[in-house]
Amino acid sequence: MNNILKIMKMNRITYKLFLITSLIMLAFAVLIYLTLYFFLPAFYHQYKTEQLQAGIEEIIDKSKDLSFQDSLPLFDEYSKKNNAMIYLQNNEGTIIYSPFLSFLQGGNQDLSGMKFGQTTPSGFSNTPSNSYNVTKLIQFQDGNLTLVVSATFQPINEASQVLVLFLPYISFIVVIIGIGSAYLYSRFITKPLIYINQEAQKMANLDFSEKIEVRSNDELGELSNSLNDMSLNLQQTMLDLQIANEQLKNDIEKEREIEKKRREFFASVAHELKTPLTVMKGYLEGMMYNIGPYKDRDTYLQKNFQTVQIMEQMVREILSMSKLEQHTFKLQLEEVNPSELIDKITKNLEYFASQKDIQMIIQNGSNLSIYTDRVLLEKACKNIIHNAIMYSPHGEKVYIKLIQDAKQHHILIEVINTGIKIKEEDIQHIFKPFYRIEKSRNRNTGGSGLGLYIVKGIFEALFITYSINNTEQGVHFLVTIPLSIK
Repeated sequence: MNNILKIMKMNRITYKLFLITSLIMLAFAVLIYLTLYFFLPAFYHQYKTEQLQAGIEEIIDKSKDLSFQDSLPLFDEYSKKNNAMIYLQNNEGTIIYSPFLSFLQGGNQDLSGMKFGQTTPSGFSNTPSNSYNVTKLIQFQDGNLTLVVSATFQPINEASQVLVLFLPYISFIVVIIGIGSAYLYSRFITKPLIYINQEAQKMANLDFSEKIEVRSNDELGELSNSLNDMSLNLQQTMLDLQIANEQLKNDIEKEREIEKKRREFFASVAHELKTPLTVMKGYLEGMMYNIGPYKDRDTYLQKNFQTVQIMEQMVREILSMSKLEQHTFKLQLEEVNPSELIDKITKNLEYFASQKDIQMIIQNGSNLSIYTDRVLLEKACKNIIHNAIMYSPHGEKVYIKLIQDAKQHHILIEVINTGIKIKEEDIQHIFKPFYRIEKSRNRNTGGSGLGLYIVKGIFEALFITYSINNTEQGVHFLVTIPLSIK
């Protein structure tokens, strides 16, 4: 039942158009019939009168150039053509000639003694009221006569009566043709509209699997093309919104992850600063109260100073990472020669290498320059090489290689420190802030745990890829630097 109602609701424009078209056609049929019934007699009377008058004028005009006997065929033709009674009489009223009376009296009788009003044939003295009567002077070459014409309009009234009798048959035919034509017309017009409506409802339900196919060059074709264009645009817009929504979700997740890492970072910072502050506080209280060894104030002041230096270095590293994470941070790009940069870093670290009798070996296989931030790249490379020196045993080697790849789109920097391995579980966490392989967190055996965390932040800002793994020689750190930042 619901499906039937739905179909009827969808097709209601067909029913409306069918009903309206049927009523219009029936109204026009009735109007035409009434027009014929009421106005046909008057129209016919006017038309017949003008026709009779034109014929009389034509006879009068032609008779001027003819004799009486030569003009008689004109009167005979006029009488037959217009079904009119016509006769000619002289000044005394005597009928000279009449085609109608000649036919009644055999056609060879002498009519010279017959006068108008004295004749007995019907149609002369008692003419119907619904008729045309005229009397005019007509001129011939051999004299002048009076032309009398009388014509009845009675047959048209009979035609009106026949129309009344024929009305049921006409009505039946008009109704059948009108309803049939209206049905076919409404179906033809509304079929594409119903189809377009069904497809538009699918589009409204976000179903874009089908296109509207209306092959015409009229407004319906333009409407279908517009709906198809709207469907494509809406589909593309929804796809863009979906992509944007997914991107927004990813950004939100990233932001949450960054916020989580930021909280963890500050918690680690608080923990790292708490320990040296506690140590300094203990030193200062011992010196204030001259307790035991703390009486030697010079020694513990020196220790406090070293602790402050460590805290100062840690704060600088924290501030540098905070600066990198700011949205307002801008890279200072310039042309940098990696070979010269590595030479500068190794010279600055020669003292630390000599303390552990570590040999730094530089293998330069590239003369290309790169376009990047010199200060950040130098800091990151310095942290990597410094870590390689600090965590290598005495007497080992640190290899530093510069390699240009075959495609010449990147420069590779490899740092290998021998004689040591890193556990796989430590490699997964080595770039986290304050993470140290040495769990005791002794300042004499390691730094603050921010070195590689800073390296990670710098490389991400410079779009540099990196990796660290164990090899047969030792620990291998690989850096891939693009020639320029896009």
